[in-house]
Amino acid sequence: MDQQDKMPQDGFEREVGVDANLTQPVMQPPQNNAENTENSYTYRWSYADQSAFDLKNKQKEKKRGPITFAIVMILAFAVCIALLIGVMIWNENSPASDPAETDMSVAEVAESVIPGTVFITATVENGSGSYGTGFFVRSNGYIATNYHVVEGATNIQVTLTSGENLGATLIGYTVADDVAVLKIEGNNYPTLSIGDSDALRVGETLVAVGHPLGIEAPWTTTQGIVSALNREITVQGTYEHYEVSMFQTDAALNPGNSGGPICNLRGEVVGIVSRKMIDSEGLSLALPINGCIEIIDTIISDGHAKNVVSSISKTRPNIGISGSDILEGECYTVNNRTYTAETDGVLISSVQTNSASYGVLKAGDIMVAIDETSFNSMDELKELLYQYRAGDRVTITIIRYGTQRNVSVILGAPYEGK
Repeated sequence: MDQQDKMPQDGFEREVGVDANLTQPVMQPPQNNAENTENSYTYRWSYADQSAFDLKNKQKEKKRGPITFAIVMILAFAVCIALLIGVMIWNENSPASDPAETDMSVAEVAESVIPGTVFITATVENGSGSYGTGFFVRSNGYIATNYHVVEGATNIQVTLTSGENLGATLIGYTVADDVAVLKIEGNNYPTLSIGDSDALRVGETLVAVGHPLGIEAPWTTTQGIVSALNREITVQGTYEHYEVSMFQTDAALNPGNSGGPICNLRGEVVGIVSRKMIDSEGLSLALPINGCIEIIDTIISDGHAKNVVSSISKTRPNIGISGSDILEGECYTVNNRTYTAETDGVLISSVQTNSASYGVLKAGDIMVAIDETSFNSMDELKELLYQYRAGDRVTITIIRYGTQRNVSVILGAPYEGK
């Protein structure tokens, strides 16, 4: 091949000469410039070589594209993770994340709550009376309190923080929930804010305002904590039993506190003080406000709460007996004779003389069913009774002296003699 046919790698041709002594191509000096000692180049462009060169560069760029994209995505992901960690650390250390900043001191709670509370005195026909606390739930004179504070009262008086005494009217009440609503004349009374009793936590600080010694200790403030939630208390009435769910507090409370507000540190009412456990120190109970406020609102709007399904209490009629569980095969004695239980049930130990069951049911009877619905224990009997109301007539299946029979009883009714 002629030396002039050889191509450089950059795609351009160069015109070269040949040195006979070196047998290597040498550059020819320019013919028109004898003084120029530099090599001379002549370039010729080749389309085919240029296309091959461009194709090779494109292939390199094609390979670099995915790698560059992957590097960018990794860097973006790392930046996002770093930002997320930074935000989490900032939130944990930020003072604004502390909900306690919205809480007030006990003194501030007392100052905000006391103006909205009242002292209540109730007098019955025989001249005796009771006293307690209430609080405004409407600015036009509606007051919430406990029913047992005003039960049977023929005259109700309310004393405001200003010292003014006003007559009050009982608008409505529920016995099982121990909630009552009173009304006094006037407007622009200071109402209390209602909180969320479902949000209460054990150990949370509470503040109560009331009248533990009546008018001799008006608007006393005490402090405590939430000791326990969802305490189930059984209250026995004349004709019915009530299972009431309340929360427990160790705040110093006494009978005059009944019906008064117990508040959180935001000054919101979370409960209505209901009772103190007898012979116990630091063990008082309050009705959760979430269940109470539905009853209160309904009484204000309708004058009663008959159609409200209470979330606080369950009611079952009094059947008028005392008894215990008995299992099939166990022995029991009636009138000096021993019998063997043929089935599980409730063995009656006594019958209340003031109930409709007196003279119908007897000690030694084993109760096994009501209206053909069987039960095996006292707990099952109680649960079954929640389906009935005082005054309902039922058929009770019993085993007496080893023989099964059915008797008719009016639940929750008084004994009328035979």
